[in-house]
Amino acid sequence: MKTGLMKWIGFIAVAAVILLMPMEALAVEGTLGYEGGISAVNVSEDNEYYYTEMCFLTGKPIYLTGTLTIDKRVRNNIETATYTYRLENPEEGATLRRVIICETTSETKANGQITESTRLTRLPTEVITIGGERYNLVDYNFSRSLITDPKPALNFYAGEYAGRKTYAVNGNRDNTITVTVSGKLYAYDQYWSSTQTQKVRYILEARMMGEGTPYQWGGSAEVTVSTTTRQQIKYSENEPWQISFDGGYVRRTWEESVLDYVARLPEMDSNNMPTPVLKDYNGRTSISTPPVLERLMVPNIKQLSGHWAQEPVSILFGLEVIPGTGEDYNINKYVNRREFVTMLMQAVRDIPEDPNVRTSTLNTARNRNKTVEVSPFLDISVDDPDYPLIKKAYDRKITVGTGYSYFNPDQNITYAEAIKMIVSALGLENLAPWPYAVTPYVDNDSIPTYARNAASVAYSLGIFQGDERGFFNPSGFITNEQAARLFYSLIQYMGDELVKDYSDRMLSF
Repeated sequence: MKTGLMKWIGFIAVAAVILLMPMEALAVEGTLGYEGGISAVNVSEDNEYYYTEMCFLTGKPIYLTGTLTIDKRVRNNIETATYTYRLENPEEGATLRRVIICETTSETKANGQITESTRLTRLPTEVITIGGERYNLVDYNFSRSLITDPKPALNFYAGEYAGRKTYAVNGNRDNTITVTVSGKLYAYDQYWSSTQTQKVRYILEARMMGEGTPYQWGGSAEVTVSTTTRQQIKYSENEPWQISFDGGYVRRTWEESVLDYVARLPEMDSNNMPTPVLKDYNGRTSISTPPVLERLMVPNIKQLSGHWAQEPVSILFGLEVIPGTGEDYNINKYVNRREFVTMLMQAVRDIPEDPNVRTSTLNTARNRNKTVEVSPFLDISVDDPDYPLIKKAYDRKITVGTGYSYFNPDQNITYAEAIKMIVSALGLENLAPWPYAVTPYVDNDSIPTYARNAASVAYSLGIFQGDERGFFNPSGFITNEQAARLFYSLIQYMGDELVKDYSDRMLSF
């Protein structure tokens, strides 16, 4: 039971399960700030993060570490965010104190995408001391633009920001260092993982014109930062033999952030004056949080002993994707539409909200005329125990039923229907060629038009690649065994493969 599916549990690096744990670390854009730093949530303090960033003002890279506190308030659809930094490097005699307040306005477009613009509400306060030198921020221009594309199971983000900061050295405005900043950020939020990656470029220009011999120097740096949460699910074997349950699975969740930098800066002489020689620097640092451990329920599935699906099915029961406790689970039973949709919605879950946001609302008179809930399907009552999940799938356009306002809950689900729902939940059907893909399946021409792009995407993402002969079998019915493979592959993709694309791959460039 421990080896057969360890490659399935290759989702061992799955990122970010939020659940009801206090460790709620999201990639909601902004948790890193916009100063090229990395963060990891401090579970002991509300809205506080462990934080590290690079400082290049002296012509030499210096790590500054400490805390970042984020407070976000939303009123009248305008978000005001306050970022408070308290950083230091005792070995370099360095400290940083910074408070930035910015305001974000958003607009929802006709296609449901959300655009945001961020500006400073006032000149930030920032004082850096390094080895007896004092750098006061005297000017700062900043602008950021972001687009969010909400999908049923994920929110995708992409944005750019630019700024120009000017520091006066030791209070003398004739001696300045100007830092021009440009950055790109990519992020996504979902239940199983959340990742944010930024690439930030710096151009430094120092002009020392007063109190001594005038001189100038320039340099550049590039910083890539990425924060994510990671998860392992491992089997823990019980040591006592006389115990009421077999060994079970333990979920280990933690958050980590990585910072990579490269810089080209002038070499300084013994008097700390710049020379014509440019020196290359590079380095990496990281922050991680202590792991949170959670035991999964141990189902009673002795009927699957020795079966290849024993491990994924056990894990899916433990994650409550498959309902029940396992005694009546039949690996060969066909899955109907009701069962598939409810398991799918348990697999993708709701997107967590930003824990740093406080929303102010105005009290209004209660509407005494309550809206009567009406089911979108004639064959699913609002009193049906599965109605909330089926209605949620309908509202998120994961399923529209079988036509004419019917859902047909007891009808066996086909591969074409199932793969279409899974890819619709991910919101990634656009990855297929336009207008219709030619899939790699042997029976490509048999795949219905409505499911062909989804079939192509599921193949390329590794969620479903057909049977052992290379057939998609679009009208074939799905058994519990095949559903378990699909849902496990889906969770593996959402938890591991997305992290590789948004974090690991970008850090390696």
